[in-house]
Amino acid sequence: MLILDISVCFLVFFLGFNLKYLFDGFTKRDKKILTQLFFWHLAITIAFHIYATQYGTDGIMYWFDPKKMQFKDVFARVTEGSATGVMYLINYFPSNILKLSFFTGNFIYGFLGYAGFVFLYKIFVEVFQGTEKLMTIKILRFKVFPLILFLSNFHFWSAGISKDALLFLGIMMFFYSIRKPKKRFVLFLISICISLAIRPHILLFLLVAYGLASLIDGKLKMYQKLLIASVFIIGFISIFSYVLQFIKLENLEFSSIEQYTSRKSSLLARGDVDSAVDTSNYPLPLKIFTFLYRPFFFDAQGVLGILASIENLILIIFTSVLFINKPIKGLLKTSYHIKAMFIYFFIGTLAFSLILGNLGIMLRQKNMLIPLFLIVGFQILINNKRIWA
Repeated sequence: MLILDISVCFLVFFLGFNLKYLFDGFTKRDKKILTQLFFWHLAITIAFHIYATQYGTDGIMYWFDPKKMQFKDVFARVTEGSATGVMYLINYFPSNILKLSFFTGNFIYGFLGYAGFVFLYKIFVEVFQGTEKLMTIKILRFKVFPLILFLSNFHFWSAGISKDALLFLGIMMFFYSIRKPKKRFVLFLISICISLAIRPHILLFLLVAYGLASLIDGKLKMYQKLLIASVFIIGFISIFSYVLQFIKLENLEFSSIEQYTSRKSSLLARGDVDSAVDTSNYPLPLKIFTFLYRPFFFDAQGVLGILASIENLILIIFTSVLFINKPIKGLLKTSYHIKAMFIYFFIGTLAFSLILGNLGIMLRQKNMLIPLFLIVGFQILINNKRIWA
């Protein structure tokens, strides 16, 4: 099957390299940056494969378990509402039927993760009407954009077989397609399906964010607010009971939520002793700081820990610059799309900081939030006419 593996990898490489040409509005410079992002993401995909084979990841289970299963067994797992079952179903054809290698599987998922970055870059282009203004923003005399998109942890968790690669693609596709829902309706539906199948609570965050953003935005007329909010409220109600069942939360009583967050935090802190952090006694601000900006240098375990610490230092500096540049004033000037990104980031940060107690898992979950935080941050700096700090 080596020939088939090589053929699939070549096809995926060809699609990834040329993906940028399927989008209108990219300048020659944008395409050059996307090409650099493609090769950077490809390199990290190879690194992810080496890491997975040496240290193990969930991707090994997602790829090799379907090889030993019959389709009826895979489908039974899906009907049970299992996100792992969905991964088995997605991988059943390439893994079981085509007998593709684990490397080829990582290569395919790496392409899907890179596609998420293309959607993200396109969102930047549409929000800021090009990237010229972004190129002028400097922090500590360094140009921030597009270098901040090359942070390795942004890419690592979407560079191989994982739920995170699919979810990252789904979230970026959601924020891209919802800007022009009529024109991009198919992409919007695909993004909904990905989120609902893999992590439905993320879809809940997205719906709540857009519903609230439409209500508080001062630029929308009242009938527009009510219409948009109604659509997202209907969506919220439609999936709410399913999300509670999926995350195994019985109800929304305070005692139930408190018990759930304590139990989940304890469970998620057990997996890797080196990266476990007991946040149960932390005050909420410290839990949020831990989720967003750790591991830090005093937590660092090996090369990956040091790299993550450096990147978290960059995020701390970026956040500090926002705080001294009137963030609320800048946020109020933004469109409801940007407000929705901020609300999504806020809800996700609050929820994950309450239940996560493992730095490795925090890094993975943070990848679903930080890119949107960057867009919001850049918009605030530009709105306040602060292009340097």
